[in-house]
Amino acid sequence: MNKLLNSMSIDMGIDQYRGEPEDSFIYRLCFSALGQWCLHSARNSSNGNIGITKHNQTNMLNELLLRYSKLFPTVASRFVDDNGSQSDFSVYIRKVYEKTGYFLTDKNNRNCLVNYGRCIPIGDTALFFGIPNKPYVVNGLGVFCEPTTYKVSSRNFLIRDDLTCEEYFQSQFDIVDFCNKDIDSDNLEFFNPLSNKSPSRSWERRMKTNCSVARKNEWGPFYRVMRTKDASMLFAYEEVPQSDSFTSYEFRRLYFSLKTHYNNPLKATIFKQDARYSKIKINGHLPHREYYYMLLLSWPVNNAFDKVNFLIKNSLIPEITAILTCIGIEVRKGEIYV
Repeated sequence: MNKLLNSMSIDMGIDQYRGEPEDSFIYRLCFSALGQWCLHSARNSSNGNIGITKHNQTNMLNELLLRYSKLFPTVASRFVDDNGSQSDFSVYIRKVYEKTGYFLTDKNNRNCLVNYGRCIPIGDTALFFGIPNKPYVVNGLGVFCEPTTYKVSSRNFLIRDDLTCEEYFQSQFDIVDFCNKDIDSDNLEFFNPLSNKSPSRSWERRMKTNCSVARKNEWGPFYRVMRTKDASMLFAYEEVPQSDSFTSYEFRRLYFSLKTHYNNPLKATIFKQDARYSKIKINGHLPHREYYYMLLLSWPVNNAFDKVNFLIKNSLIPEITAILTCIGIEVRKGEIYV
């Protein structure tokens, strides 16, 4: 390993797991280092102004990513999105920190680092929001250090209610919210909670359960649906906004609760790599709240935009298991990572 990589590894406290390919380790170092540069840039001060404009921050990350790509060409493709662009990753990483409370954006569109000492205690360590004035390590995009006095819970961070998965299901399928609508069911597709395919591929022309979600096409409109004893259908309009906000893609929680209610929960499997690291494979995409949280706790495995495979520290498995279980995902142990 060259001196730069060795220094990055030591500074961020990131180790190579047993059998990890060199390219994978270099990619993880670059992924987390880009996050660190993004955070540090937001506490700069120039001409009496604290922070950095979003435009300059994105340009800075683009330049750094280009340098990493030239230094380590074998990992450059891991930062390319589905459109073949690397520049989108710079915007993506900046937005992750904006959405998760690391930055405050002022009226001049400058991102300033929030350094109030807030943390989420996780076992013997804590996820810190900001850059602590004491030793810390990096997991994915998250900063970890000893717990501070300003503690918040992960549920508070996720802005989650206290409902169990089944209680959430019942709240979404309360018959008082449903009514008859002049809708031809032959023109609808229905979410099948009994399917073992990923939720995005679990749509069929016939309703297989008494409660489900219906759509006219992939772009909507969407409805929650209940089938009554006389086989008639009752509908409740379901808004499905899709944006990059922290609370987007909440409809996935509805799908997960449906699957759990019908005893076919979405699966997430943990594969131990060595004494310190494991991989987790989730058989579907998460709501943004949990997805962003995963990015602060772990590394996407195959590339920076991987939404189903993550590398995690074993010490963080209980936290991740609790978060996934809360929204109806069954976490189990596997033998061989595929």
